[in-house]
Amino acid sequence: MTQSSPRKVTRADVARLAGVSDAVVSYTLNGGAPVAPATAQRVREAVATLGYRPNQAARALKSGSASTLVLVVPDGDDPVFANAFFSEFASAIEAAARRRGYALYTTASSLESEQLLTRFHEFASRQVDGVLVLPAGAPLDVSALDAVGIPWLQLNTATPQPGLASLGVDLRAGAIEATRHLIEHGHRSIGYVGEPNTDELRYLGWMEACTDAGVAPGPFIATELTRIGGYRAGLALAVDDDRPSALFVASDRTALGLLRAFHERRIDVPGDVAMVAFDGSWETEYSWPALSSVRQPIEAMADSAVRRVLERSDADLTHEVFAGELVLRNSCGQH
Repeated sequence: MTQSSPRKVTRADVARLAGVSDAVVSYTLNGGAPVAPATAQRVREAVATLGYRPNQAARALKSGSASTLVLVVPDGDDPVFANAFFSEFASAIEAAARRRGYALYTTASSLESEQLLTRFHEFASRQVDGVLVLPAGAPLDVSALDAVGIPWLQLNTATPQPGLASLGVDLRAGAIEATRHLIEHGHRSIGYVGEPNTDELRYLGWMEACTDAGVAPGPFIATELTRIGGYRAGLALAVDDDRPSALFVASDRTALGLLRAFHERRIDVPGDVAMVAFDGSWETEYSWPALSSVRQPIEAMADSAVRRVLERSDADLTHEVFAGELVLRNSCGQH
């Protein structure tokens, strides 16, 4: 003899126990309209007593919304969240989504055109409300992604791209501020540690600040923006008799690698080499010495990203630029 499975609790059951209409149950659980506090409490107690679980899939099909956003990060050999800045940024995005009643799911994906397009179609079929993409270098196929019909926005973007909704921090201005601070300390030899790309905006900001102050820029130490990249650069600088008295470093985690190499080689920071980095992740406060860094305003960027993707219109295909803030700690010497 087979046993029938227990009947699933419905919204109508909750309504009967709470002594309200089905609509009031819906309003209480979904925030569709104001409900008196005492009435809402009765509904919540009925939900708990009966063990009611709303059918999210059915709700999404009916409303055309799953109350869900997706954050797409690039996959590859260097995991994105090994970078404390991106971990902190993702957490801020999740908090911003949650404040608006949306869940955030994060997925790693190839950002090659066909693979990303396939993922976008997958998101659309699941009634996802919007997508935030963390780029990995090569430009995305904006028109193809737009054609899927799901709102999306590109994060961590340095320069505008026509027809693309995006945001990012002002890298050049942040580099200028950091380098000028070192110049104001009296340094006349300020090196730059960053990617091997002389078109990169932090490199250009460093060059501009040095040139404007009549300081010969250099050296330029090209390396990957990773901890090991910084460590290798630090080992090379430690044995360089012409080592600069100050460094502007393009990322916090690269600077952390430098700090370790200098510590191992007994190069004092800031006594022998002063240092300012970029990103302002939580790690900078707990390095030794604590690292001066241009902090990206991740909370404001996260809030804007979520708001814009949820309110996305064809008119909002602009690039939004945020100013960084120079946070001074011990690595650059006197504040």
